[in-house]
Amino acid sequence: MVCTGCALLCDDVEIGESDCRHACRIGDAHITSTTQIEAMVDQSPVDMDTAIESAAKILVSAEKPVFVGFGNSVTEAQATGIELAEKVGAEIKTFHTGIFDDILDGRVKTCTLPEVRDYADVIIFLGCDPMNTHPRLLSKYAYYPRGEKRQHGWEEDRTAITIDLRFSHTASICKEAYTIDPNRQIEFMDALMDALSNKVPKTTYDKKRILKLAGKLKKAEFGVIFAGTSAPPRDAIVRLMDRLNESSDFRLLPLAPGYNLRSIAEQLRNRPGDDGSGGNNSSSNGGGTNLHEADCILCLGFDLMNSLPAHGINGKMIVIDPNETLTSRYADVVIPCAAGGIDCAGSAVRMDGEPVEIPPVRESERLSDGAILKRLLEVV
Repeated sequence: MVCTGCALLCDDVEIGESDCRHACRIGDAHITSTTQIEAMVDQSPVDMDTAIESAAKILVSAEKPVFVGFGNSVTEAQATGIELAEKVGAEIKTFHTGIFDDILDGRVKTCTLPEVRDYADVIIFLGCDPMNTHPRLLSKYAYYPRGEKRQHGWEEDRTAITIDLRFSHTASICKEAYTIDPNRQIEFMDALMDALSNKVPKTTYDKKRILKLAGKLKKAEFGVIFAGTSAPPRDAIVRLMDRLNESSDFRLLPLAPGYNLRSIAEQLRNRPGDDGSGGNNSSSNGGGTNLHEADCILCLGFDLMNSLPAHGINGKMIVIDPNETLTSRYADVVIPCAAGGIDCAGSAVRMDGEPVEIPPVRESERLSDGAILKRLLEVV
């Protein structure tokens, strides 16, 4: 099966009678989840038809609807969600897709995960902790495996470095780790770029360590930066990539939550009349309508309240999700759906741009999120 636990979309997972072979702990928990929800309206159980009708009424009456999520849905459901958003005049917010936009724009160089495995000699984990978010990244691609030109793996052929807001689990296995102040990220990035230009950085950080880091990065034959959700702002990352590529060869890959975020970034960018800047009622980084201004928020496979305080939400809430979440406990309408790659089929785009077909592994009577969105599209 293809595991949809994260954006690696591992295709070697096997389902046994009582276990998931080759799956990481995130994949195992995702595949064996038993926290499925039931259809609800105002926290009271209802049938599916009632839940869908109630959601449609909210969407039709909304003046400032916003759709959030999309990263945990198959590509086909995302396309239907975009169509529904256009019909009801909703803005789409897909968080953490900004770096995908930079890659699709050609502003930064990127590569595939097999290329990381085969060629990368210097790897930076920037604002991310893959041991806890993408556990098999290090074993399959980024650190431990032997590649075509990296036959000695992490012992001799690879240098892994973390630059993060805290000393993470990933930092504990890397040869070097830099912990930076969340309020002084730009200062660190500017200091590193000065060092890459053979200047003594003007910074309160350890100048000698930054100069040493710059020296290692300039010697990289094939460097890769994995940028996560606590990485510095996009513009700073792009500037760093430009500076690095003046003296070496570096590529960028995002480590973002959601197994199919790259797909929704591509679809929003490729919409007719879209210039790629997030127009046409779409937003990749939370711009446009503030969520507290929205009178209707549709959460598609996204636990909004896990990251946003409940007091910041004033509009009606619709949740379409296979599992119970913090958001589903407060939602006005909850519509349960089948889980992509487990109960329903579809396609996705791996974090490095590789298209992947996702077959289901078990039968389910639940509607897919794509089927639910189609029904809403028919009645609004």
